[in-house]
Amino acid sequence: MKHAIKDRLLLWVAVPVLAAVLAVLAVLQYRWSGQVSVATRSQMQSNLKIALMGFRQDLTRELAVACLELRPAVDDSGRINPARLSQQFQHWQQAAAHPSLVSHVYLWDSSNVSHLTVLDPSSEQMETAIWPAGFEPLRERIQQISAHQILARQGRPPANGAPTHRFHGHAGRSGGHSRDLFPLWFVDQSLPAIASPLRPRSGPDNGAGPPATTWVILQMSPGTLEKEIFPELTQKYFSGPSGLDYQITVLQNNSAGQSVVYSSAARSVQDNAPVDAALNLFGSPLLHGELALQGPEMFAPQGLAPSNRPASGDDKRAPGSDRGLRIEPLFYPQAQGFWEVAARHQGGSLDAVVSSLRWRNLGLSFGVLVVLAITMAMVVITSQRARRLAMLQMDFVAGVSHELRTPLAVISSAAENIAHGVVADKGQLVRYGATIVKQSRQLSQLVDQVLVFAATQQQSQRYQLRPLDVAEAIDAALENTAGVLNGGAVTVERHVEPGLPPVAADFGALTQCLQNLITNAVKYGGERRWVGISAVAVREGGAVRELALTVEDRGIGIASSEMKHIFDPFYRSPAVAGSNIHGTGLGLPLARTLIEAMRGRLTVESELGKGTKFTIHLVVAEGEQAVGVPSETRAATSS
Repeated sequence: MKHAIKDRLLLWVAVPVLAAVLAVLAVLQYRWSGQVSVATRSQMQSNLKIALMGFRQDLTRELAVACLELRPAVDDSGRINPARLSQQFQHWQQAAAHPSLVSHVYLWDSSNVSHLTVLDPSSEQMETAIWPAGFEPLRERIQQISAHQILARQGRPPANGAPTHRFHGHAGRSGGHSRDLFPLWFVDQSLPAIASPLRPRSGPDNGAGPPATTWVILQMSPGTLEKEIFPELTQKYFSGPSGLDYQITVLQNNSAGQSVVYSSAARSVQDNAPVDAALNLFGSPLLHGELALQGPEMFAPQGLAPSNRPASGDDKRAPGSDRGLRIEPLFYPQAQGFWEVAARHQGGSLDAVVSSLRWRNLGLSFGVLVVLAITMAMVVITSQRARRLAMLQMDFVAGVSHELRTPLAVISSAAENIAHGVVADKGQLVRYGATIVKQSRQLSQLVDQVLVFAATQQQSQRYQLRPLDVAEAIDAALENTAGVLNGGAVTVERHVEPGLPPVAADFGALTQCLQNLITNAVKYGGERRWVGISAVAVREGGAVRELALTVEDRGIGIASSEMKHIFDPFYRSPAVAGSNIHGTGLGLPLARTLIEAMRGRLTVESELGKGTKFTIHLVVAEGEQAVGVPSETRAATSS
C-alpha cells in the first residue's frame, strides 16, 4: 500500500511538472523564433542593401572605364587629335568586357551651339553631325553649365541670382589649375549618354574674350545595358543556389511616371509594388524611402548635384585617375530620366519570407515539443503499465504457488498415509488413489495452462485450420471438465442449432478455450450452479457467415469498471482475489489469444450479480454449406 501511494504521489507530481516544463519550452521557443525572425530580417535587409550598392558600383565602374579610356586629350592650342581619339576608342573596344556599350563619341564646342562632330573610327576623323533626336535637353543643360562656369570664373553671379557653384578641380603645386580642370562626368539617364567638359580654351580674340569649353559626349547603347550589363550584375549579386532570390527591375522615373528599363522577370517590380528596397543608380546613393529627392539644390540651374566632398588644394591624385572620376546625374527641372534599381523578393516580400521562415521554424520546434510530450506521456504510461504488470506478476506467482501447493499437499498427504500403513482397508486405498489421480490431473492442467500461455507470448501461434464440427468440440470440452462439473453439482444446458456448417478452426485450441470458459463459469457461478453452452449461426444477407459459441453462467458477474481488464494477463478482480476462489488470471487471456490465432474473436457480456456470457465467434469454413443436423438440446445435472 505504501508503495502504491508513493507511486501515485510521484505520478501526480511528475505529470504537472513535465507539463509545466513543456509550456515553458513552448513560450521560449515562440519568443526565440520572434527574435530570430527580427535578426533574419535585419540580416536580409543588410545583405540586400550591400547587393544593391555592389550593383550600382559595378555599373559605375563599367562606365568609368569607358570614360577614362575615351576622354580625349587636348593639346596646348586647344585642339583634339581625331586619330589619337580613334585609337583610344579602338583600344577600349579591344579591352572592354562590353565593347558595344558606347555607340557614338561626340564633341561639342560651347562657343558654337550648332557645331557637333562625331567620331568615325574607320576614317579616324571627326565628322560634322546634327544633334540626334532627344539630345536637345542635354544640349541646353550643358550649355547652361558652360555659361554658369564662365560667369563663375569671371567672378560674377548668375543672372537669375542662383548661388555660384564651383567645379572641384585639381590644383597644382603652384595653386593653379591643372590641364584637366573638370574631373566630372554628367550622365543623362533619359538617353542614356555621358558628357564631360574638357579644358577651357581661349575665345576667338586669342585670350581677350571669354574662354570656351569643348564637351565630349558618349552615347550609351540601351540594348547593351538591358541585355548584357544589367543581367550580369543581377546574376552576380542576387542569385542563390536555386536561382535568383530577388526580382530586379531598373526603373526610369520622370514627370510622366515610371517606365521599365530592365526586368529580370516577365513582370517587373513596378507591377508588384511595394518593393523591398530601391537605390539610385547615379548621384547620392539613397535607398528608397530613406530620403526623398527634393530641395532646390537638386535642380540648380547649372545642373550640378551637390557634392559631399569639398574641394581641396592638397588633392594630389593624377588627372584622369579612376579614383578622381565622378559620375553625377544631370538633373532637370522636370526630374526626367531618373534611374533606380528596385528589388523585390521572389517569395513576395522580405516580410512574407521571414514570416514563412518563422512559421516553418515554429512548426518544427512545436513538432519537436509534441514528439517530446508524446514521448514523456509514453514513458509515464509505460512506467505505470510496468508497475501494474509487476504487481500482476507478483499476484500470478502467489496464485500459482497457491494453486500448486493445494494438489501437492493432498498428493503428499495421501502418499504418506499409504506409505506409513495408515490406509489398510482396500476401499480406503481406492479412495486415496482416486484422490491422488484427481489432484494429479488438476496439477497437470495447471502446468499445461501456464506452458501454453508462455508459448503464446513468445511467438505467434499458427494452427492448421480445417473444417470442424462445433458439436464435437463442445462435447470434448464437457468431457474434459466433467470432474469439475460433477464435483460442483453443476447443471449444464447444451443447445446446438440444427444444420450448422463446419467452422475453420483447430480442434485442440477450440477445446482448450471452451474448457477455460466452462471452468470459469463453474468457479464464478455462485450458488445457482448452472452453466449454459450453445452454438448458433450468425446470418448476413441470408447466408451463414460465422458461428457463435456461448458459455454463460448466472453467477456473481463482472463490474463494468473491470471489463477492460479481464483479458489482461494475471489480472484477477479484487472482489475474488481475496476470496477462496482460486485462479491464476491466465484462463481468459489464453482463451482470447487462441481464438484470435484462429481468426476469430471473443466477446463478453456481464451484469453484476446476474451472470456473465462469453461468446466465441468463428468464421465458417470456405465452401461449406449448412447441412441438416437435428437439433440437440440437453439438460444434465451433475452430482
